[in-house]
Amino acid sequence: MSKINEYCGEDKLAILKEYEAGWGSRSEIACKYNINVSTLKEWRRRYELYGVEGLAFRAENKSYSMELKLQAVQDYLSGKY
Repeated sequence: MSKINEYCGEDKLAILKEYEAGWGSRSEIACKYNINVSTLKEWRRRYELYGVEGLAFRAENKSYSMELKLQAVQDYLSGKY
């Protein structure tokens, strides 16, 4: 399984070009770069939809302030929501 954000957009594009050039099957390319086949499919889908910018997408965990978290708990406990 790959690590999140292990590859930058240029790396992803190079990997996709390698696959498109026929230098290996989808599973062979995925294994070579230690990614899931589904990840390779997702990169290709995003590249087809958004171009190179789609490959630069980074999944990030959102962080919320302590105040916002506390307000969410209070709202929940109030029974209004």
